[in-house]
Amino acid sequence: MKTTKLFFMAALALMTVACSNDDNDIQTPAEQPANNMVTITAQLAPKSGSALTRAVADNGDNKITVTWAVYETLKIISANGHNATATITAVDGTTGAATISFNIDAAAKGQNCTIIYPADAAVTESAGEYTANPITAQDGTLKAALDVRIGKGTITDEATPQLDVTTQPAAQFAIFKFTTKNSDASATINVKPLTVTTGGQDYVITPASATSELFAALPPISSKAVTFTATGSDSKTYICSKDGVTFAAAKYYQSTLKMSEPPLLTTITGAGSNSNPATSANVSYSTEGVATLTFSEPTSDGNVVYSVSPAWGWWGYAMTLTVTPAEGYTITKCVFYDNNDRTATDSEAPFVVETTVEDKTPKVNGTILADTSKGIKKIEVYGYVTP
Repeated sequence: MKTTKLFFMAALALMTVACSNDDNDIQTPAEQPANNMVTITAQLAPKSGSALTRAVADNGDNKITVTWAVYETLKIISANGHNATATITAVDGTTGAATISFNIDAAAKGQNCTIIYPADAAVTESAGEYTANPITAQDGTLKAALDVRIGKGTITDEATPQLDVTTQPAAQFAIFKFTTKNSDASATINVKPLTVTTGGQDYVITPASATSELFAALPPISSKAVTFTATGSDSKTYICSKDGVTFAAAKYYQSTLKMSEPPLLTTITGAGSNSNPATSANVSYSTEGVATLTFSEPTSDGNVVYSVSPAWGWWGYAMTLTVTPAEGYTITKCVFYDNNDRTATDSEAPFVVETTVEDKTPKVNGTILADTSKGIKKIEVYGYVTP
């Protein structure tokens, strides 16, 4: 399949990723008596060298600035399962360092802990480790909630415990500014949504309205294929892909996606002599193993027939033909041709054409009338190799 290349610009500044708040596997322990709780105050290093009123901002010179902000919250999770919500009480206007304060069960003293920002970021636990979940749904905008960080620390075992931050909260993901254009980059394409597929995972960016500029946060990868699929404001499907892509956490990338409509994968045509009934054995593929053609059950008129002479193709009143992608392929559109080259286009699965004696409502996707069409002569299948 012909693919268009994705060109990555140099990484320019620290940044992170959006995180769904729908799933939070942290289990809040039952409320403890006040005398079991200890209050801890700690310092976090600055995210960047300047203080802004927004925690995440595009400063307009090809980089993103991120800072702590007062009243933001973090989650502190001890190795023995106790957790607390820490609040940023102050941010140094010169250095950008943050002061946090939280109450946690005294049983957490002497324990290692994980520091997660923001507090409501989705996390998973594996062998006592808490990590940020990959983001599968985003809205394409740049905002504070995109900044997900994880750090490590130890709660000291003393009368007045402290939090020793051994690893400052670090960005877990890369952030991108995607601009969607046509294949020669001569014009932008407004899309909604844009789906990024890598490593078998889809990351869906759904803006409020179709746009050609979207921010997206992605987990780092090394030498993997990335495929982009989008629905344009013209309702067409667009794709582009790139092999061997590498990008790192805490980096900001700006990328132009040169997108095009999916190519013709194969043309399904009949083969052999007149047959009754028609079967999949009568189908030849211009690209082997791309799609399967199946037929409806015969009606009172008898079995579906493949007619070579006259050249009608698959023929039968009130029959349906369905195209199904083979494993490893995604179909985006099928164009069905009758014996007079009239067409019915179906751009939504299942990809079906129906022949009928008279017009029907509702139609089964694409419909060709059998009183003017003798049969279905060929089927063009458009799509791409599934990542």
